[in-house]
Amino acid sequence: MKRLFCLVLSMLMVLGVSNALATEYPLTDETANFRLIIRVRPLHGNPDEMELFKRMEELTNVHITWDQIPQAEYDEKKNLLLAAGIDLPDGFFGKFSLNSSDIVTYGSQGMLLPLNDLIDQYAPNLKALFEAHPEVKSMVTAPDGNIYSTPYVQQGEDGTIASNMMINVTWLQRLGLEKPTTMEELKTVLTAFRDQDANGNGDPSDEIPMTFKFNGSQRDIGGLFGAFGYPDTLTDDGHHLVLDGDKVVFVPTTEGYKTACKYLYENFFSQGLIDMEGFTMDKKTYNAQNQGEIANIGLFMCWNSFDLGTVHEAEYEPLSPMLGPDGTTSWGWTASNNMMSTGFSITNVCKDPELLIKWVDTFYDPYWSMQCDLGPVGINLIDNGDGTYAYADVPEGMSYDEFRYKEAFASDGPIALTSDYFGTVISRSSGHQAKFDRNENYYRKYAIYQYVPSMLMSEEDNDALSLIQTDILSYTNEMRAKWLAYGGVEDEWDAYVARLESMGLEEYVEIYQKAYTAAYGK
Repeated sequence: MKRLFCLVLSMLMVLGVSNALATEYPLTDETANFRLIIRVRPLHGNPDEMELFKRMEELTNVHITWDQIPQAEYDEKKNLLLAAGIDLPDGFFGKFSLNSSDIVTYGSQGMLLPLNDLIDQYAPNLKALFEAHPEVKSMVTAPDGNIYSTPYVQQGEDGTIASNMMINVTWLQRLGLEKPTTMEELKTVLTAFRDQDANGNGDPSDEIPMTFKFNGSQRDIGGLFGAFGYPDTLTDDGHHLVLDGDKVVFVPTTEGYKTACKYLYENFFSQGLIDMEGFTMDKKTYNAQNQGEIANIGLFMCWNSFDLGTVHEAEYEPLSPMLGPDGTTSWGWTASNNMMSTGFSITNVCKDPELLIKWVDTFYDPYWSMQCDLGPVGINLIDNGDGTYAYADVPEGMSYDEFRYKEAFASDGPIALTSDYFGTVISRSSGHQAKFDRNENYYRKYAIYQYVPSMLMSEEDNDALSLIQTDILSYTNEMRAKWLAYGGVEDEWDAYVARLESMGLEEYVEIYQKAYTAAYGK
């Protein structure tokens, strides 16, 4: 279905931009060809056969020859290709096609084209996005002022608070307990879960009062640290950094962090109230818990209520952050939880970058962003006929992800779906709506501290981080696990801080502070 004009009406509506330009389709009278590298997950269908890309070609008259590299082989092959600098494609497609270090390194070397002027002249959707959301433009702008990659933005389905807690209210009712609101009350409730046959099967020893996944981002125990100061729910890159105003803070050297480690060991881990297996479980094992005939988990850390499956999901309700000994608490949030500075890049071998940026800009029309992320209208989505869309039923025998990834690039594409798009133009899926509501009703008012967002750093700073970051984070996480599981934080604290300082902690924080101030500072 070729449209003569795409007037970007959805961008006008969603972003409130009054001067978005019209884009004429097809983009070229004669079929144009480009060669792009694409990283494919095991779930992905063949890009040559995906309905999304067939429709995009029909609309734009641009044909793509895909160099498909499986996820397991991608980084090695990509690194060899970039290092050699030969047989380059016209571009790299998808948020995992390049990393932030690649963008800065190969952009500054000229292997990747600066996109600033191309976006300004030929990409009205991206231009409108940057005008309405300057933080997105900041995120993709390299230290030299150039943009070498378009963004990935998917803000809206679940909000910006990753970590939640779910408690078994059936157990609470059986034992005559209320939801806890303080750390002391939480200890009382978990002790009852441990000792009083909370699942009602006659065996008071088979309950797990609380479970978590160490360093598992939203499933980590670090949310409880907020009861003592800064939260430490790790972001996906695991850097332990939060913003206190515009100041970058490394949480694991703060007094509240030390207090939290001591308190959690003495009152929870040493008492058998939190599952010690949480330190070693992988995600698959974590998600496989609680699948028996009777629930055996009292409280779990999660992204969503179905993290431990749906067998006993109805027994659980959200739990607000616990107040600490001083009556206050906090929770962490991240503006970049679903934003990345890598989406699509054009190389210096591309003969027609103006046309290629027009092609990729089409993905940033919310109508096409929606289909790239959630699947094509008429297959994965239903057109309600009033400017809104709904989810189609998943075919029997397929999971939601299998259904979505078969015909679209799903959560990996160069897209921009902002938070105001969900719940208005497209309904949230039931799981995402529940997550969104939980964040708004239980966590938002406690989300005081933001985790440091995604940023592009200079090649020099990336090189410096590569020398110190791994050792700093490895040592921090090693001691974090030791103190929670076995105690000793007070005796070892001074030596621990001194060792981090000798590893280059001051430089580590300064690099992030400089990058944040340059990209986002007021």
